[in-house]
Amino acid sequence: MASTPEGRRLTEEHRQAQQDVRDDFLTEFLALWALLDTARLDDTGPGWVRAVIRAVAAYRTLSAETATRYYWDFRAAEAPDSVARPRIPGGIEEVTSRPDTVPPPAGPRTGRPPRQQRRERNRTYPRAERNRQAERELDRAIERSGIRWDFDEGSIARPSRGVTIEIPELDWSERDRKVEISLNITGPVGQKSRIGRGESPDRARDASFVESSGVAGRHVLTGGRRSLLTLLQDDPQARRWIRVTDGDPCAYCAMLAGRGPVYLTKKTASFSAHDHCACTAEPVYHLDAPWPGRAAEFRKLWDEHIKGKYSGKKARQEWQRLYRQLQREQRQLEVG
Repeated sequence: MASTPEGRRLTEEHRQAQQDVRDDFLTEFLALWALLDTARLDDTGPGWVRAVIRAVAAYRTLSAETATRYYWDFRAAEAPDSVARPRIPGGIEEVTSRPDTVPPPAGPRTGRPPRQQRRERNRTYPRAERNRQAERELDRAIERSGIRWDFDEGSIARPSRGVTIEIPELDWSERDRKVEISLNITGPVGQKSRIGRGESPDRARDASFVESSGVAGRHVLTGGRRSLLTLLQDDPQARRWIRVTDGDPCAYCAMLAGRGPVYLTKKTASFSAHDHCACTAEPVYHLDAPWPGRAAEFRKLWDEHIKGKYSGKKARQEWQRLYRQLQREQRQLEVG
């Protein structure tokens, strides 16, 4: 939780920045969606999955970079007198760059202050050689699809040399396998299943787009969430972390935010996120600091209407009913 105005500003900027990462990814996802031909799912499905996995990996690294930069800036604002710096596993990753001027954080081993670097006005991918191969696969998938591209191919990010920044080096192999399975289920397999149940191809395709984009966007933001929590677990100054939502979260995310700064241990350190979830985490260096966003409001609602009256599954059901009713009332006031 932020005890300083600077910390609160950084948290809100980080939340918005992660949404920007997801929005940029979804723009590319929309372009890649043309590769998946509902009339030729068996032929175009594999190429589409590979292309989306490639984009997910790139933007996931960008999400990790964004979270790492936020972590160091937030730590400097909230714990300026701390001496020990947390260990960052791994070394230097070549990461994606953004079309703006952003100060990368000081390296944990060098202790140097952030350096202003002018970023190239294009997005780049990590692991240049690996992604040159992925690009060739994408080009072949486009050619096999037989689809005419009506948008500017320059909008699709191409690999090049990027800005380097030290971020937690995590093993994403298991996660990449989950991405592949999820995309197949929500993409080609999901469309065939819906059509087999009698849905029209157009309706099946629309539903598939919503589901697969949500899955892919969640995996993109996992880069920032896991990186931030990895840094916090190795930070001797950090007490805990608290969930940060947007102004109108779903009932599930509101409930988790209302728990307050209870997360840090290995048992509670995983970040629970659903498809289309935009929540982030804020480090806690001062337990008496104000809770971010509407978290305190959600806690008060829970204490007044749920705590001591319901438990387990019943408590969650009652919370959803209460929260959704409050959402409807708020939206009616806004319309009126």
